[in-house]
Amino acid sequence: MGDDFFKDTIDNLFLGVCIVDKNRKISYWNKGAENLTGLATSEVINKSFKLAGENCPIMEALNDGEIKTAKAYLSHKNGRKVHISFKISPNRNTNGEIIGASVMFHDISSQIMLVNRIKELQESSSYDFLTQLPNRWLFEKTFRAKMEEMHRTGKVFGIIFVDVDNFKTINDAYGHDMGDLVLKMVSKRLLTGLRPYDILSRWGGEEFVALVPHVNREQLHVIASRLRSMIERMSVFTGESVIKVTISAGATLSRPDDSTESLIRRADKLMYQSKTTGKNKITVEVAN
Repeated sequence: MGDDFFKDTIDNLFLGVCIVDKNRKISYWNKGAENLTGLATSEVINKSFKLAGENCPIMEALNDGEIKTAKAYLSHKNGRKVHISFKISPNRNTNGEIIGASVMFHDISSQIMLVNRIKELQESSSYDFLTQLPNRWLFEKTFRAKMEEMHRTGKVFGIIFVDVDNFKTINDAYGHDMGDLVLKMVSKRLLTGLRPYDILSRWGGEEFVALVPHVNREQLHVIASRLRSMIERMSVFTGESVIKVTISAGATLSRPDDSTESLIRRADKLMYQSKTTGKNKITVEVAN
C-alpha cells in the first residue's frame, strides 16, 4: 500500500491531524483539520502552530519529548469558537532526536455542552423551584453529613421543623398563585431570621426545616422564637385584602443515639404539639 492510501485514510478521519517541525511550522494538515478550523492546507503550510496559554503544550512536547494532552478553544474561520482536545506526540529521527511533532485534535464541544447540561440539571434538581431553597434531597444529604460529624465529634446541633398555619385555607380562599406567593415570602422571612451558616430547606408543601449548628437549648429557643415572631409580623396583600400568616414550629437538639429519621420525627412531633395547642407558637424539647 502506497503513501496515497495512507494519506487518503488520514484525510477521511474526523480527527484533525497536523505535523509540525521543531519550530512548530506546519508541514502537513489533513482534511479533518481543515473541517475543524475552516483553514485550507494552503493557508497554514509553513506557518507556526501555537496553542494559546502561558505554556504551549506543543513546545513542551518538543522540549521534553513527552506526549502531551490539552484542551483549548480554536477559532473557526467563520468566527465560531470550537472546544478542542489535543494530543501531541514528539516525532524522532533514526538517531532518536526530536525533529517535530504530530498533533491530533478533535471537537469536544458537544461533550462539554453535555457535561454543563448535566451540571445544570443536578443543580436544578437540588433546589426547590418555587422558593429556590435547597430541596429535601439536598437537605437530607447535608443532614446525614452533620449527623456523621456529631457521631464523630460529639458536636450537637438543632433542628427546627416549621409548618405554615392554615395554609389549605389560604389556598382555597385566594388561589394557588397567592399560596405560592405566601410560601416564597415565608421562605425569605425565615432566611432573614436565621444566621448565615444555618441551613433552611423546603421539606415539602408548606413545611420547612432548618438545620441550626453551634447552639444550646436556650439559643435554639431564641432563634425559633425569632422566626415565629418575624412571620407573625408579615402581611401579604392580595389587592383587595391582607393575608396574615403564622407558623407553628418544633425545635430539638440532636442526641448521640439519634438517626436522621428519629431527629426529624421528634422535631415534627413537637411542631404538631404547637399545632394542637393553639398554633402560632413554638415548642422546644425540654432538657433531658
